[in-house]
Formats: sequence, structure tokens, C-alpha cells
Amino acid sequence: MLAELGRWHPAGALNPVFALTASATVPIALSTVPAAALAAAGAAVFALMLALPGRTARDGGPVGYRLSWRDLRRSDPVGRHVARYLLGIAAAGLAVATSGIGHPYWTFVTASVPMSAPDLHARLTRAAQRAIGTAAGLGAAALVLAAHPSSYAAIIVIAVLQACTELTTGRNYSLGLVFFTPMALLLGDLMLPASIGTLLAQRALETLIGLTIALAATVITHERRTPTQVSRRG
Repeated sequence: MLAELGRWHPAGALNPVFALTASATVPIALSTVPAAALAAAGAAVFALMLALPGRTARDGGPVGYRLSWRDLRRSDPVGRHVARYLLGIAAAGLAVATSGIGHPYWTFVTASVPMSAPDLHARLTRAAQRAIGTAAGLGAAALVLAAHPSSYAAIIVIAVLQACTELTTGRNYSLGLVFFTPMALLLGDLMLPASIGTLLAQRALETLIGLTIALAATVITHERRTPTQVSRRG
């Protein structure tokens, strides 16, 4: 609801779902949580230090939104939006809990991507882009993982892939996934090491599960327009 009210970017609750589920993938002792939180905060501050000095007055600032129930999109009522996420994320959780897949957060994130789009056409398009981009990205990931980068080499590869992801995702989501997928698999291998074949198979399977669940949740919660609603929009 906060994502909808505040017009967060990227749209929807994708980033909170990503952050929570990825962090929960690797169990850690409670005593290490402060250090992890400090590392995350330090990374955010460092990113701001790099980004803010390059801004000028011409760049403008982020568009602010007042959190008000009146600002909700009429084409996507908050009730259906919340229901879509509750249904989709809950189903994704049940699916990965019973499958024993090594990187369950991939399913949560994949399910969140199409559901965060503003309308049915955009959700179907985003799902297709996710499937195409992931398929191409798995080929790139096979090449990256076959090189077995480690230590500083892995850091450099991840940084390059992240930069390419940021430069391309805004223009074409499928193209961005070509770089994001090998980065995700490389990070996943650092957290939970596995064979290349296992990582590729898990990513493909979890993408399929996540997209299937997202499309099912989208169809179930889709708001069917009545002739009156169509005429008002015209």
C-alpha cells in the first residue's frame, strides 16, 4: 500500500520483497545483524557520496507525493493491488517451501516483477520480457560461471554486470536481464555454492514458477472494466 500511495520507483513492492527474501536466504546469528545493517547503511552512504556531487540544479529533484488515499490509481484499486501481492507472494512461498530449491528468493522476486506493473497489458509484457531476458541471461551466466571468478575478480565482474544492468534496464527490461541474471547467479554462488548446472536449472525453474504464479494472481485479481468505466475514460 505504501508503494502504491508513494508511487515508489521501481513500481510496487519489488525492492522490499527483494531485500527481505534475499537477506533471509542465508541464516545468520543475531549477533551479526548490527554488522550487516552497518555494512548496508555504509554502502548506501557511499553510493550517495558518489552520486550527489555530480548533480546540478538543472537535474531537478525527485517528484514528491503526498500519501493520500485519494491519489490511488482508479484503474488499479488498492484492494486488488494488495490482494494480488498477498496471493502471489503467499503462493510463491508455498511453492518454494515444498520444492527445496536452493535460492527461494528468486521465485519471490520473479513473482513480484509482473505484479508491480500498472495494468494487465503491462503485466503480461513484463512477464514475457522476464522470460526472454532470463533465457538469454542464463547463456551469459554459463560463460561467466565457467570462468570461475573469485575474490577480487568476482567483485570486478559483479561491478561491471551491475553497471550494465543499470544502463540497459530502463531502456529494455529483457536486455537488462541479460546482465542481471549472471550477476544474480554469481552472487548466489557466493552465498550458497553449487555446480553451474544446478544454478542454471534452479534459476530457470524458479523463473518459471514465479511467472506462473504472478500470471495466475494477475488473472484472478484482474479488474474487468464495465462499459460505464470505459465510456468515462473516453
